[in-house]
Amino acid sequence: MEYESRLVQVVSTGYCPCSICCGKDADGKTCTGRDAYLEGVAVDPSIIALGSRIDIPGYNRGSNSNGSWILADDVGGAIKGHRIDVRFKTHGEAKKWGKKKIKIRVWTKK
Repeated sequence: MEYESRLVQVVSTGYCPCSICCGKDADGKTCTGRDAYLEGVAVDPSIIALGSRIDIPGYNRGSNSNGSWILADDVGGAIKGHRIDVRFKTHGEAKKWGKKKIKIRVWTKK
């Protein structure tokens, strides 16, 4: 399978699967049905397609790592336009990530 990549400037924030971050949608699953405790990224699918692989500078990949990329596997009500929400296992880790402007590399299937 071949992929093509592009750089995208985004505002990045952190979130976790807790009810503080996800409200009534905190059911432990992403919108694509993946386990919300695995690494992943919430995106606006009109900007970044669900299923895309994303390289995020400074994101500390844990034991569930896919290598150098994270899967775009979720959406959120506040995720509009050039904004992503990077998922962490705990609320503390998500808050520590904060909010920052970064350039990410998005890999999509050709």
